[in-house]
Amino acid sequence: MTTSWTLEGELGEAALSALLTDFYDRLFADIMIGFFFAPHDKQRLIEHQYDYVCAHVGQKTRAYTGRSMRKAHAHLPILVGHFDRRHQLLRDVLADHAVPTHVMEAWLELDASLRDFIVRTGDKERARRSSEPSAAAEES
Repeated sequence: MTTSWTLEGELGEAALSALLTDFYDRLFADIMIGFFFAPHDKQRLIEHQYDYVCAHVGQKTRAYTGRSMRKAHAHLPILVGHFDRRHQLLRDVLADHAVPTHVMEAWLELDASLRDFIVRTGDKERARRSSEPSAAAEES
């Protein structure tokens, strides 16, 4: 779908930065998923997310040069509930920052589309663990 708007144009750079800072503050503080974020540099994550959403929501205004979502999250045991919690926090932040409906819908659609790249289902996690050298040693 082609759009005539940009994320930075709809929200403004300062407002987008404030929104992402609020989002990551909530992610880091969240009791259900904060432990995934705690070991990481919050500002660096915000900068990567800024580039990512500006490259994928609305007309592209920035290049995202980070790792693919699949590669960036492959080492994490993210389950459906974890993904859904992050998605709900994003929805809450977008609403709290009065993001226009068309922008919110596009952003949430992008976020939801990443689910299969990020979530580890039971079968995928078992296969990954069984291929690790330490897993074989533990089972014997």
